[in-house]
Amino acid sequence: MSSNNSWFILMGDQKYGPYEYKVVIQMLQSHQLMDYNYVWAPHLSAWTQVGQLPDFSKERFQELMHKKDSDLADAFFQRKNIRVNVNVPILGHNHIRFFDGQLISVSKAGGLCLINSPLVQVGDKLKVHFKSDEHHSVVFNVECEVVRKNFSKQRLNSKSGLYYAIRFYDIQTEGVNQIQNWIEKNAA
Repeated sequence: MSSNNSWFILMGDQKYGPYEYKVVIQMLQSHQLMDYNYVWAPHLSAWTQVGQLPDFSKERFQELMHKKDSDLADAFFQRKNIRVNVNVPILGHNHIRFFDGQLISVSKAGGLCLINSPLVQVGDKLKVHFKSDEHHSVVFNVECEVVRKNFSKQRLNSKSGLYYAIRFYDIQTEGVNQIQNWIEKNAA
């Protein structure tokens, strides 16, 4: 990986840069740059979507955040809330169309969902129903906003392939309790 190179960003038909690797990470963290935006650096043969590059993979970021002598560790935002992995079926809508999917991870402030619709957009207000499964019996609803859209290698079916980060702004009491249970159970 060539993470010390100068990076260029393509937004529409405008090219920006060069940027240091650390700045591109910060742009991803602050949602100024999305996984589907194209970047180029001298070690790349063509413009490539950020989400397709190992330089910007979740694994690479985990490695950099936990590396003690890394000068890039401060490029990452620190989570305010504990996030745990779950696997909960969901149903929802964005006031235009319905979708189904899975909640992949959750914190008391939001979650990461794999949704069976590429038509949900950043900024959409969603109503999401968390269904019952074999691991829990509490069902609940949340109102939330999509804050990020990421590519995923995991697929539920041919329509899926996008992760959606959601921020909760209205959760039923049952939901608050269930999320706290998931955190306590999975954070230990």
